[in-house]
Amino acid sequence: MQRTNVPDSGISDSVIPHRAVNLVWLAPFLLWLTWFLANISAVKWLLSSFVEIPTLYKIVIGFLIVALVARSTLNSERSPAFSPNFVLRRDPLLLMLGAGICSIAVQWIIDIKQVTVLLFILGTYGLSGLFANPNFWQKNLPVAGLLACILPFNSQFNSGLGLPARVLTAQVVEQLLSMLQIGAISSYDIIVLENGIAHVDVPCSGIKTLLVGTLFLLAATWLEGRKLSLKWLAVCAANFLMLVSANALRVTVLVLVAQVFKQPNYAEILHVPLGIVGLVCACFLSWLMLQKVPKFAEAKNHNFDSQRDSEILKNQPLAKPALIAAVAVLAVISQLYHVETEKLAIAPLKFTEQIRSESIPLNPSEQRFFGNYPATKTEKKRFVSGNLRGSMLAVASTSWQTYHAPELCFAASGIPVDRTEKKQLTPAVTARWLSLKDNTLSAAYWLQSPQQTTDNFLSRIRSDITNKNHTWVLVSILFDSSVNPENREVQDFAANVHDAVKQSLKGGVNENQTGI
Repeated sequence: MQRTNVPDSGISDSVIPHRAVNLVWLAPFLLWLTWFLANISAVKWLLSSFVEIPTLYKIVIGFLIVALVARSTLNSERSPAFSPNFVLRRDPLLLMLGAGICSIAVQWIIDIKQVTVLLFILGTYGLSGLFANPNFWQKNLPVAGLLACILPFNSQFNSGLGLPARVLTAQVVEQLLSMLQIGAISSYDIIVLENGIAHVDVPCSGIKTLLVGTLFLLAATWLEGRKLSLKWLAVCAANFLMLVSANALRVTVLVLVAQVFKQPNYAEILHVPLGIVGLVCACFLSWLMLQKVPKFAEAKNHNFDSQRDSEILKNQPLAKPALIAAVAVLAVISQLYHVETEKLAIAPLKFTEQIRSESIPLNPSEQRFFGNYPATKTEKKRFVSGNLRGSMLAVASTSWQTYHAPELCFAASGIPVDRTEKKQLTPAVTARWLSLKDNTLSAAYWLQSPQQTTDNFLSRIRSDITNKNHTWVLVSILFDSSVNPENREVQDFAANVHDAVKQSLKGGVNENQTGI
């Protein structure tokens, strides 16, 4: 029989499956791409700050990643832990989209990069839940919480959130003391006292305790296989309140021992033990409450598509494209507002002729701190004004996280703070006045914007919520000797500095002023 040659169509049998594979990978690729674009600022901050995370935290992070990989390997012997195709499940979707929306809301209300990073990590784990075995994803959800708490907690976190936490704690302790009929100690005296006892150079004030207590609860939840539920959230809230209360009680005891009973040496001895006892007690009580939380129940069937209908959103033909479009909308919205892109509209400081000054370099610790905030502008000067001599540091920024209490800078430089109080140096200047080094030195500082001058850091933080992106200048002045804030020469000097900063914020220079 004669063989008939059939024309070759040029289409290989593998083309159609190859195209199908491309389509299978296209949707996940677009979903991951749009998610990272929606959180690009958090990704950049996380990458830039990762080198500053302490070595111990890096070891813990490595352990958690290895543990997850090991668990996924063990899980794959029964059923695959991950699939290239994603399924629209309820809980992962709620976590992913909820974290994305909250992240945008936080950026619009008050930009705290550490909280944004925390939400990004949780949302990313939610996104991975669309590709993961539901049982494996739910059981390891506490690991995502551990990573979300560990990664943002570095030196930038402590300096940023520690200050408001320290001030709020001091105000709570002040109210507690007033209830005990001890009303002569102000919240700023409490901050100075705690700083002197603790010998710290960063305003932690319970932040580290809160971190360790939270990590303990998450680790215990993961190791014991407890299910994240409303009961667990109640335990988490109780754990938070106990840690905060333990820190406030610690500070209260320190103030009573050092100020009321006049035993500062005993207060210094008690500082660390009180902190450890408070942490251990809070963790133990949290662990006891955790025993009431039911354990995670393994499902008998581990297949991806075998879960109950209530746990899986029905996949409509346009469901996946709609999800990608929704994340893309989040990406567009997140790019509409970025604090770090705003330019500082501020001119160099110029004083009147009666103030002679020269620029001096920042010390190494100041260089390291302000190096974390490239958009910040700093000016440090030596000055002579009549009988007054000293140095001044002006820090201009649009972010409240750039600032921390000058008391801590003085303490870190070996200049102990004896007392701090509020002073009205001029009608326009409300400043914080400090007595230093056994009352042999004096210092003053205030925060100044085009509309407001205050000595209260919480007022500065509130301005970020009510008035977006206003430039503020922290003015910190250290005199070479002890001076009286009621001195006319001091008040005239403060008025001149305030006017110079005001002109600098306007970007203009008064005609009767001379350059530095």
